[in-house]
Amino acid sequence: MVALALILCVVVVLLGVLVAGLLRSHADILKALHDLGAGVGDPAGGQASHQHAASAPVPVPFTMGTALPAERNSTSAPDLAGVTPDGDALAVAPASSDHLTLLAFLSSGCASCAGFWRAFRSPEQLGLPSGARLVVVTKGPELEIRAEVAAQASPGLDVLMSTAAWEEYEIPGSPFFVLVDGSTGRRIGEGVANEFAQVAELVRRAQIDVAPFDLGDRGTSGSRGRPSAAGLDGPARERANDAELQAAGILPGDPSLYPSSLDDLYGRNATGRDPAGTPDAGAGR
Repeated sequence: MVALALILCVVVVLLGVLVAGLLRSHADILKALHDLGAGVGDPAGGQASHQHAASAPVPVPFTMGTALPAERNSTSAPDLAGVTPDGDALAVAPASSDHLTLLAFLSSGCASCAGFWRAFRSPEQLGLPSGARLVVVTKGPELEIRAEVAAQASPGLDVLMSTAAWEEYEIPGSPFFVLVDGSTGRRIGEGVANEFAQVAELVRRAQIDVAPFDLGDRGTSGSRGRPSAAGLDGPARERANDAELQAAGILPGDPSLYPSSLDDLYGRNATGRDPAGTPDAGAGR
C-alpha cells in the first residue's frame, strides 16, 4: 500500500508539472498574438480592448504578379522568344510587322482563362480585324506543364511559352491582353477582361485612339494646325494636350481648368440657372 501511495503521489506531481507547462505555453502564445495586434478593438474584449485601442494591427502585404509602375510609358513592344508546347523554338516580333498583334497572356490552370482557350477554337467568331494576329503567351516550361498547355491550345493557334515575356511586358496576372500596332511599333492597348467580347471592344477603341499625331499647317493661311494627343503616351501625350489647350486659347491658370460647379462645366441649364445665378426661364419646360 505504501508503494502504491508513493506511485500515485509521483503521478500527481508529474501531472501538475505538465499542466503548469501547458498554462505557461498558452500564456506565451496569447502574449505573442497580443503583440501582433490580434483582438485589438474586439467588442468582446471589454475594458482591455479600450486600454489598447491605440495599438494598430500589423498589416500583411498582398501582391499578385509584377507591380505595374504608376508612371510607366507603356508604348514599348519588345520582341518575344520562347518555345511552343511541342518544344520547338518560336520568336514573335509584334512591333516589326504591318498588322495588329494581340498578345493573350494566359495560363493553363486558371479558371478565368478557360473561357478564352475555348473561344480561340473558333477564330472566325472572335470579331478581330482582318489581318490581326493572335498569339497566346504562357509562362515558360519551368512554370507550366507543356502537355496541359498543348491540351488547351487549338490547332493553328500560335502559343509561345516564355516567362521572360511576362516580365518584359510587366504582366500583373492572367488573363491579360496587349494589343500592338506593327505599323507604328507601339503598344496601343492593354488590359484585363472576363470574356473575349470585352477584348474585341478593347481592340476597337485602340484602333480609334491610334490616329496619327499631326502638328502641320491646316491650310495656306499660315495658321498652325491643331495638335492631337491620340496615339501618344506618357510625357509626349501631356505635351500634346498642353499644345491643344494653348491652340484653343486656354493658358495655364485659366478658370475653365478649375470648375467649381455644374454651370462651370456645362454652362446654362445645368442646374436650371444661368451662370449669373438667375433662374433660367426655359428650365422645367
